[in-house]
Amino acid sequence: MTDKDQGLTVKLPTGWIAVLLLLLPLVVLARDEPTLVITGNASDAVTDNLRALINLKGYNCQPPKAQYGLIRRQILKNAREGLQAMGFYEGQFDLHADMSGSCAKVFLDVQTGPPVIISEVDIRLRGEADQDPHFRRLVSEHELRVGERLQHDKYTRLKRNLQQSLINRGYMEGSLTHHRLNVDTQRHTASILLEVESGPRYHFGNVEVTGSSLNARLIDAYVQFEEGQPYDSKRVLETQQAYLGAGYFSAARIEKGTVDTETRTIPISITLSDSHRWSLLTGIGFSTDTGPRVRLGIENRRVNSHGHRFRAETQLSEVEQGAGASYQIPLSDPLRERLDLHTSYINEDTESNTNERWMTGADYIVEMNNKWVSTLSLEYLRETWQIADEVDQAELVMPGYQLSRIKANDPVYPTFGWRLSGKLRVAHQGLSSTASFAQFTPSGKLLFPLLGGRILTRLDLGYTEINDISELPASLRFFAGGDSSIRGFGYESLGPEDDKGDVIGGRHMATGSLEYDHPITEKWHVAVFTDAGNAFNDIEDYELRHSAGAGIRWRSPLGPIRLDLARAIDENRNWRVHLSMGPDL
Repeated sequence: MTDKDQGLTVKLPTGWIAVLLLLLPLVVLARDEPTLVITGNASDAVTDNLRALINLKGYNCQPPKAQYGLIRRQILKNAREGLQAMGFYEGQFDLHADMSGSCAKVFLDVQTGPPVIISEVDIRLRGEADQDPHFRRLVSEHELRVGERLQHDKYTRLKRNLQQSLINRGYMEGSLTHHRLNVDTQRHTASILLEVESGPRYHFGNVEVTGSSLNARLIDAYVQFEEGQPYDSKRVLETQQAYLGAGYFSAARIEKGTVDTETRTIPISITLSDSHRWSLLTGIGFSTDTGPRVRLGIENRRVNSHGHRFRAETQLSEVEQGAGASYQIPLSDPLRERLDLHTSYINEDTESNTNERWMTGADYIVEMNNKWVSTLSLEYLRETWQIADEVDQAELVMPGYQLSRIKANDPVYPTFGWRLSGKLRVAHQGLSSTASFAQFTPSGKLLFPLLGGRILTRLDLGYTEINDISELPASLRFFAGGDSSIRGFGYESLGPEDDKGDVIGGRHMATGSLEYDHPITEKWHVAVFTDAGNAFNDIEDYELRHSAGAGIRWRSPLGPIRLDLARAIDENRNWRVHLSMGPDL
């Protein structure tokens, strides 16, 4: 599959809709262990903790009577530990079982008793850690508050964070000299003492990099720290991730050398393994929008010692055939700055248009400190197209600029995140172009949690300033409809029409989507959605088209796969099935 969304759109007779709905996966959760029922006055959080500790999965549905005493003792032991971990030291339990059904039911009534309240929290920092912003933040933001109920996991987490921070931030002589949690069960109070003796903070020493054929300047550019800087394991991890994400190396091993206690430095050794120079690129897929799709290509990851890359590939489908090549040059900061030279040929034949285009250009790409990606481009396009009865050719020189950013709390399945992008490109007849125009294409997507599921919203806009739409090539006109546009309509089936009713594309576009996705298992989700929008030439002619539908989602190892059933809600159209694959953002 390509790294773009794939789509499948099939017209279905209305009579098949009920059959499809019946074929949606039904999840049956079989119970093959005793059921635990917890009653009493414990809060939801306490009950959840008890369930996590009282594990009945190891027992049969109908345990032998000889095991009853063992099971009872184990349940009560785990229940008592679970209550104490949540700050309840005088809990009362009533345990009985119902063995009459096919699988035993265990009833545990819990009366928590009075909670233990934190009366004192004393955290002391000695040594250079006392002036370290990281340690000061740990102390000021900890969750152990006087007057609140004691929770052992919060105490354990703070203690672990203090100990781990000493290691991660180079306090090689530091230790947690005192850690004490005293619980007074008579007064139902708890006092906490944590004392850190950090000693001096060590610094990065000599950095040695071996194992790669690339030149030293390029290799050193991936190191995220310098000799003499305060030691920070986060910088070491970022360096390893930078090497592995560069595409040049199959492995990057980073080790600390022998610590020098006199100079208080930590030498670093980095051993790299170059990946294979040549790689084969293959991919297959299917889409009714484009037909069966095959991709085949080659890539040279290291054209020379400066890290230049070359890629050539061809992609064939029923409606689109093309080939292209690109040459990438890393610049002064190879992690964030590069120059891409590219050329491509594409022959496309859809229901709305036929076009043959050749494009070549260059992109200067920079990832800025605020994580936004800036792309300055210059492209040459030569295109011949036919839309309805219109046949024409254009040659355009197009300077452009794009700004984009993606932020998510998980790269595979985010529960919160957003994507913003905006691209501007222009052409002018005074700059060797057959037409003058300016085109702006902003888009955005927002994803956030709601009611145990996720809300996904999308907005795609397009604006073109041009005197005569017929001068604009087919690939630069706007069409709507399809898997990633307005589901329930065919691929590029919406937009301005000529006198014969043929869709000819428009100057502008506005489409959007609102979707709710809810998990039914860890890997399977159900979704409902509505899409709306259209392509148009003038705002007074904008005709909003709507669709709605439902679908299922499978979180495959390759990314989310979506199967949707959608239909236009403002006119009489057949239902359509849409199959798509690709990241949520």
